Amino acid sequence: MSAPCFDIQRDWDSAGLEGWPTSFDTRFLLGRIAELAVEITAEGASGPVLEVAAAEALHACRLSHRGLETFVVEPSWAMLARAAAHRAELGARITLVRGIAETLPFHDATFDRILIDSAIDHLAGPDAGIREMTRVLKPDGRLVISFVNYGGLAARAARLFYRWARRIGLARPDERMVWDTPVPIEHSFECTLGVLRRVCEQYLELDRAVGVSLGWGLPGWANVVDHRLSEHRARQVVERLDRLACHVPALADYVFTVWRPRPRVARPRDDARVRAVDPAYQWKIRAEAEHWTRFFNPGLHGVFRAAERLDDARYTGSPDRSWLDDLAARGPFGTAAVLGCDAGGYEAAWWGRGSSEELDVYDLTPAVLRRVRAGMTDRGRVRFIQADLNFVQLPAARYDVIWSSGCLHHVVNLESLFAEVERALRDGGLFAIHDYVGERRMQFAPERLARINALLRDLPPRYRCGGTADVTGPPPFLSPFCAVRSDEILEVARARFDVVHEGRAGALFPLFLLLDLPALEREEPALLERLLRAEEEALADPRLRACGAYAVLRKRR
Repeated sequence: MSAPCFDIQRDWDSAGLEGWPTSFDTRFLLGRIAELAVEITAEGASGPVLEVAAAEALHACRLSHRGLETFVVEPSWAMLARAAAHRAELGARITLVRGIAETLPFHDATFDRILIDSAIDHLAGPDAGIREMTRVLKPDGRLVISFVNYGGLAARAARLFYRWARRIGLARPDERMVWDTPVPIEHSFECTLGVLRRVCEQYLELDRAVGVSLGWGLPGWANVVDHRLSEHRARQVVERLDRLACHVPALADYVFTVWRPRPRVARPRDDARVRAVDPAYQWKIRAEAEHWTRFFNPGLHGVFRAAERLDDARYTGSPDRSWLDDLAARGPFGTAAVLGCDAGGYEAAWWGRGSSEELDVYDLTPAVLRRVRAGMTDRGRVRFIQADLNFVQLPAARYDVIWSSGCLHHVVNLESLFAEVERALRDGGLFAIHDYVGERRMQFAPERLARINALLRDLPPRYRCGGTADVTGPPPFLSPFCAVRSDEILEVARARFDVVHEGRAGALFPLFLLLDLPALEREEPALLERLLRAEEEALADPRLRACGAYAVLRKRR
């Protein structure tokens, strides 16, 4: 299967963790984790063992000393270098592999035991990682997953205290404390036993859960253990709390879980890049909705339209014909659907000119739907439907045309969405795409940046919006899913639909969005013409990928 398309922590380095407190309860907790990781993984094991996201591979080295054939998968070169150093220092026999949990480079049913210690909540795709670990686990094998428990008693009590302390001024609002939410610092979600069960139980059955420590990180607790109790008494108290945590893992500070595979026939299909149950996806999609609640602005229509007019000739063959004009002219259409709302105001324009008799508008964010609805003076037979396009279910054979502008590059599950589009179109129905199809996550190619910046430096500052400096990388306002699979949109669409028309533009994207185009047209038409010639030259350069596309596709018969 393919890896998730976002934010793999390939350069992670544990050096940032060296500032952990050195109190007795911390030393006890870390010692118990190191002990149990090896004990639980080795229990009953005889065949090959894999440690995933192993960092310095200390657990793997100790498993090797127990006579187990041990492999390590780790994405970070820095961590692999330290793992190699530990292997040599400890005389361990372990195989180091650079890779990620979401696409493990091993055959099915290879390992007797798999350990992922305190790393499941660092994965970009926890669901995909668990699927892969289940795949390479033997039918009678065991998967050991351990995690810091953000649903534990200490975490919940500490957060109540933090809120109170900040409210009355005992703590600064920006002061980061032990149990403060880690997302999106270095974690991809906050793990709890309940969250982990919802993901794992699609593929695995819980064999047992073991809690470790109770009370770690509570405000003032380390001071009590270190300074109010004797060393002997402190050990007694901490050990008793640890024994209690062992039996009530949902309340513990740290949890080890042991899982056995379900029969393969009971597992869900693997045809989606991401599933709704994936906790990292849940965190990101909430942040995506919050982003557009804050930043969606239909008033940007004028800015976008000024830039798009320059692309119209490439999109439609005529500088006076927009992509929306071109699509509407391919009608008449009875029922149409829009997948995602763009800030260009296209929904209102489509409906205002009577391009279809009915219109269904789908979008993730209720606030966006309300703003689009408010901008449509005569709504008539228009429905506004809140839906996540990654998992939307469209009505069968309802639409004559489905179109999307500026939103498909936020979709991870392109294949399943396009399957829904195909199912929802009537025979001969059209699917139109107007979108950014350039570099993923807008990591623009060096050749593109060099051309853009050379042109920007030659322009008088008054024509640069906000005194724009050199473009050095992606814009700072990217949402969590912006351009997540932008470079694959057309490829996936062509695999399912017949291409009727395709126009490409924007070889110098985002140059024209950074300029005051109306002022250039009024005051420096010759300068604007020079910029347009530069765009044509860039489009002819095979090293550059046109970032904009307007494509019309037809449902296959």
